[in-house]
Amino acid sequence: MSTIKHYIANSTGELDNLVEMINKSLNKVIPIVEKELKAEKIDVIFISAAALAIPEYGIGGNSPGPNHLYVSFDPNSDKITQDGLNETLFHEIHHCMRWRNPGYGETLGEAMISEGMACLYEEEHCGKAPIYAKISLEADQLTKAKKLINSKTYNHGEWFFGAKNIDRWFGYSLGYKICKDHSISTGKKASELVHISAQEILSSSYK
Repeated sequence: MSTIKHYIANSTGELDNLVEMINKSLNKVIPIVEKELKAEKIDVIFISAAALAIPEYGIGGNSPGPNHLYVSFDPNSDKITQDGLNETLFHEIHHCMRWRNPGYGETLGEAMISEGMACLYEEEHCGKAPIYAKISLEADQLTKAKKLINSKTYNHGEWFFGAKNIDRWFGYSLGYKICKDHSISTGKKASELVHISAQEILSSSYK
């Protein structure tokens, strides 16, 4: 019996029309992550929270630790799709398992590897990289990122969601590129690299 449980927070009925989609995604994704990532003991919590959803998807995800994750919907969005929900679950469950070993990471570089690897795992099963892994990487931002790669005091929101002179999703896209290069050079997939040390990737692929 699966130890990945789910809860649909739906007292308002806002998610009524998404219940079937949620169940289909869980039925598809859970057997895969249990086999490939040895995923277990995870609570998946679905909520209506438009402010936390990516507008381009109508869905957002967050994994604050190793044993639970949130999937947030904008119930009024017309962008929500089965594929988008599948991608979100693959991404966030990869995070949960990485939280256990070696951890999400404290530095900018470590966070980029965790996000990039989760993006790569989406691609492994959905056939394409997510939109937030495909932005153009400007030279000035790459230079700044390299200087701060080992910083524990970096601004996470700035580097991953955009602010000041950093483009939206820069951290995801650079992390994805670094992880993709490492995957190609080693011949290993994201499902095989879930527990790899961020420093191992950074030292071999980002110099």
